[in-house]
Amino acid sequence: MNLSVKMRTALLFAVVFLSTFFATMFIITITQSAYSTPDEYDTTVENMVIKIGPKPNSTDVPLDTTITIDALSSAALGELQITPEVSISSIATEVSGPLSYKQTFYPAQLLKPATSYSVSTTIKDTPFSWSFTTTLESYQPKTSYYIATYAPWIALAAAIITTLFAVSAIWTRKKLASHQHDFSGS
Repeated sequence: MNLSVKMRTALLFAVVFLSTFFATMFIITITQSAYSTPDEYDTTVENMVIKIGPKPNSTDVPLDTTITIDALSSAALGELQITPEVSISSIATEVSGPLSYKQTFYPAQLLKPATSYSVSTTIKDTPFSWSFTTTLESYQPKTSYYIATYAPWIALAAAIITTLFAVSAIWTRKKLASHQHDFSGS
């Protein structure tokens, strides 16, 4: 086997590995979450309908919930405050409609069990707040939590296995071609 064939084969395996890794990471990222998505509630602020979550006055909210506000893009959203204090690890913004955006606030740690939380912010310079109460039950992670948490390792394993299948298929093909050449040349 000459050098250019070896280089093309190595490049093929690299492409198989990388494409499988990134495809797996992408699929996990868009389908799995380590957080619970709260039920949303439609309310009105300054004659504008917005969606918030968790639903006001809801109880038994999971300890791994996110906090969401979905409003028109023109609605200036002030700083979110949560009492008792909860540090936010990240905020995701996504387009939820033609002119609206949904902001999702991810707490840095689990919320406390059986605790009443008050959320306050300003929307279009109007103070707005609501409250919810978390569940008394301890945190029981779901399958999506483990998949989201271990996504890089799952993607790595999928890439290795797929690449090994590709190596095996090419090796078997070359071995069969070599045997056919031996039989036809005898």
